Amino acid sequence: PQWKYDNPFCQVIAEVAPFSDDSGYALELAAAGGTTAAAHVTLISDTDAYDAHVPDTNLSGPPEDRTSTPVAIRLPAPDTVKYFFVDSYAIDGGSSTTCPSYVFPIGAAVPGSTGATALFAQHLQSLGHSSCGRTYAPPKMHGDLQSPVGAYGSRPLTVVARAYIDSNGYALKVEIVKSSGVDGMDRYMLGAVGVHQFAPAQFLCVPVVGVTEVELQYFP
Repeated sequence: PQWKYDNPFCQVIAEVAPFSDDSGYALELAAAGGTTAAAHVTLISDTDAYDAHVPDTNLSGPPEDRTSTPVAIRLPAPDTVKYFFVDSYAIDGGSSTTCPSYVFPIGAAVPGSTGATALFAQHLQSLGHSSCGRTYAPPKMHGDLQSPVGAYGSRPLTVVARAYIDSNGYALKVEIVKSSGVDGMDRYMLGAVGVHQFAPAQFLCVPVVGVTEVELQYFP
């Protein structure tokens, strides 16, 4: 989907999923343009962090939705990856661009790694005990949005917005993903989410950027 490239955090997105034969993890890069991409992708288990370095690899597909061939990532020791984020990337051999910790859970298992290029991740560090009790927590709202006040018609309405939240809990970008069908209602939603202070996502007990969807209903 085109929205993934419009996020304000990173212009290369990765997908990571375990192979069903337990031979490692499939890693695929995606970008909105370019002919090649390289990236460092950080993989996180409950206890350790790993760096998966994908060297310059060809991208294919439509000009606005380029993807790499999946590679097989193997860890230096038995472990189970649960989360990942793109740490840095380079397009067409350009300079490396660093991304904030924009964290995703790994996907569902995919067929075995036969034929995929094998790369070995490097151990970055042991994570130690989590003082907040979890590796990752998504952003969430502080309370609910106030119900809109106004004449928005004679039937119930629902609008859903997607908000990209910075590490301080404020929206850097808000977009409507499900319109109410009433322009005034949608504009109210954009404004309300735009000024709301969220509880930011937390990764290893540290506030990080994240994305969330918010639903608002109107009853006449």
